[in-house]
Amino acid sequence: MDDLFRKRATAQGGYLHRHDILDLGGTDAMIRTAVASGLVRRIRVGTYVFADEHDLLTPVQKHAVLARAVVDKFAPGTVALSHHSAAVAHGLDVYDAGLRTVHVVRLDGGCGRIESGVVHHDVRPNDDEIVEVGGRLVVEPGRTVWEVACSSSRRGALVVMDSALHHGLFTAHDLACQGREFERWPRSRVARLMARLADSGAENPGETLMRFVCWEHRLPKPETQVVVVDEEGHFVARTDLGWELWHHYGEFDGITKYLRNLRGGESPSDVVVREKMREDGIRRLRNGVSRAVWDEVQPSEAARTGERLRRELEQSRRLYTRNRTYLT
Repeated sequence: MDDLFRKRATAQGGYLHRHDILDLGGTDAMIRTAVASGLVRRIRVGTYVFADEHDLLTPVQKHAVLARAVVDKFAPGTVALSHHSAAVAHGLDVYDAGLRTVHVVRLDGGCGRIESGVVHHDVRPNDDEIVEVGGRLVVEPGRTVWEVACSSSRRGALVVMDSALHHGLFTAHDLACQGREFERWPRSRVARLMARLADSGAENPGETLMRFVCWEHRLPKPETQVVVVDEEGHFVARTDLGWELWHHYGEFDGITKYLRNLRGGESPSDVVVREKMREDGIRRLRNGVSRAVWDEVQPSEAARTGERLRRELEQSRRLYTRNRTYLT
């Protein structure tokens, strides 16, 4: 397969259907040879990707390619991406989502069913709840968030809500008002509880999950994106989480943080050193700092992490607040 096939795949969003290959002069024998050699990979029936390019994608990006390939199989206007497939299309973070399954809502009166890795939903949205993203129909962000929240875990609901607020797709007030429209949906009560916890300050799922650990284990509620200043009011740092009354701050350490903060000519180790100096600056002002990584905010480790955060908060209260007690 030459560059002509790659250009078609890129133009369509990362995939080729069998008929695309045949239209460009390919044959079924060519497809079999390309798959056998590892040049291309089949991601669903009659749908192929170039393996070297696909392997560079994150799981969420791979789902986006799969979703585009699925919706493009249908006649225009007959389906729209919904649930976590719509969330991914809108650029929202998702968590605890089955990324091998694509969700669509039928706009043509088709029945609900699960078929070939695609969930067909038959509860048609209103016309004003359908938008176009990249030339494809997608459920609009407000409804999408509630579809995900009502069909996901509590963590999954909070992650997508935080992400939508952080991207400015709507306000916390809008989120609460939208929730009333979904009161009769299964798991709506849990979703509405998470809506009360949602915070636009969370910049990634790790920060959301670290905050969820605090809520789940009844720790004092942290503020998000807290600015730390010295005695003269000079900027020292901005932290992911903060308990200012306790003189304590929290940081989620994900690999993306270190890659995102790279400056020209730097390596990730340079960012680590700079982060250490930043933390030292916070501690010199008589504050404590807690850090957590991805594994520590997962359900299997949440209890242990919550207990550690409790101890570290209490230590900062004793050391830096003259042992004051705060009611929360």
